[in-house]
Amino acid sequence: MASTTQQPDTDARQWEYTTFAPPGETCPACRKPIKSLERCRRGEVERQSAGPAVVYRHIDCADPLGLNKKSTR
Repeated sequence: MASTTQQPDTDARQWEYTTFAPPGETCPACRKPIKSLERCRRGEVERQSAGPAVVYRHIDCADPLGLNKKSTR
């Protein structure tokens, strides 16, 4: 039996790795297109009608608090 509990959006386990998005992908957080050769995060979101859907987000959108940014000193 499948579990129906959902992971919160802040759960780091939902983001698999840093990658490049295929052409035509849009960031679901900011609704802006992801440029060619722009690093982004790949993850999955649950859907009720089918299996999980793959999503790509900008690095800054995946880390809205800026916790993983390097210092610009």
